[in-house]
Amino acid sequence: MSNIQNKPKLTAKQLVTKMKIEKGISFSKFSEKYAEKYLFDINNYLRTASYRKNYQKYLNGQNKGKYIGLDFGYLQELSEIDSLLRMELSSICFDLEHDLKIHLLQDVEKNLKDDGYKIVDNFLKANPFIVGKLEASTTSPFTANLLKKYFTVTQIFNNQKKRNEYKITAFNDCPVWVLLEFLTFGDFIKFYEFYYKVMKIKMPISIPILKMLKNLRNACAHNNCLIADLQTNLTFIPAELGIFVSNIKTISKKQRQKKLSCLAMLEFVSTIYALKTIATKTVISKHRKALRSLFTKRMLKHKDYFSGNDLIKSSYNFAYKVFSVL
Repeated sequence: MSNIQNKPKLTAKQLVTKMKIEKGISFSKFSEKYAEKYLFDINNYLRTASYRKNYQKYLNGQNKGKYIGLDFGYLQELSEIDSLLRMELSSICFDLEHDLKIHLLQDVEKNLKDDGYKIVDNFLKANPFIVGKLEASTTSPFTANLLKKYFTVTQIFNNQKKRNEYKITAFNDCPVWVLLEFLTFGDFIKFYEFYYKVMKIKMPISIPILKMLKNLRNACAHNNCLIADLQTNLTFIPAELGIFVSNIKTISKKQRQKKLSCLAMLEFVSTIYALKTIATKTVISKHRKALRSLFTKRMLKHKDYFSGNDLIKSSYNFAYKVFSVL
C-alpha cells in the first residue's frame, strides 16, 4: 500500500482525533481545541509527535500499541525545550568553529616549515571538488573580490550551457588564513585533517569528534529535532569521549555506557568535550551560563510532566552532569 493510501492528508482536527484514538495520547494539559490550533498555526504533527518515541507502548491488552502515560502537553513541552537546546548548541558550534580556526592558524604561525601557501596549493590539488565550490562563489557579492585577489580566475564560455563561467586556474597565491574564509565547516575539517597529517603535528581535537560537531551543527541549522529519540541505538563511541565521561565521578560506568549509546547524548557530550578542550575561557564562561540557565530554569519549568518517565529524567540528569564540568 502506498503512502498516499496508508497515510493520507489529514486536517489538524483529524490528527488530534488520531492521536487520541489510535495513539492513546491524552489532552489533560491542553484541550483538543488548543491542540488543533497548535498543529495548524505553530507546529506540525510530524515534528510534535516525533517525541513520542521517548515513551513506551502497551505490548498487549485492549490498549496494545498505544502510548503509556503520554499527554499532548508533554510533546509540546519537549518540542519547546528542543528548540531552545538547538539554539544554544548551534551557538556553541559556531564558536567552536571559530576557535578551531584560530588554533590552526596559531599552529601555522609557529610552524617554521610552513609558509602558509604551499599547504593550500597541495590541498586544493588533492581536492578538486572544493575548487569547484570556490568557483561557484566567484559571483557572490560577499566573496567574489577576495577570491579574485588570491586566486587566478579566468572567464570562459561554456558551449554546452551557452553561458560564461569562471574557472580557477591557479591557487598557489592563496594563504591558509584566506582559504579558511571560504570553506564550509565540512571542508574546513578536511583541510584540518590534511594539514595536521602532512605537517605531522598532533591535532587539537580528533576527526571523529569534529564530524559529530559538523553533524550536530547541520542538524541545528536545518532545525532537526535533537531529542526526539533518547533510546540507545549506537555501538561506536570515540575513546576520548568514554575517558572524558569516566572522569566525571557522579556518572557510573553503566550510565556512561548506556547514555553514550544514544546519538543525541553522544553529540551533546562531543560538544561539551570540544568546548572544554579548545574554547577560550570567555567562550566557555558564556556557554556555561547559558546552559545552566536552560537546564536549571526552563527545562524544569514543567518537570512534573516527566516525573513518570525514567528515560527523560535519566537523560536530563546525565546531560546536566556532563556540562557541569565546564
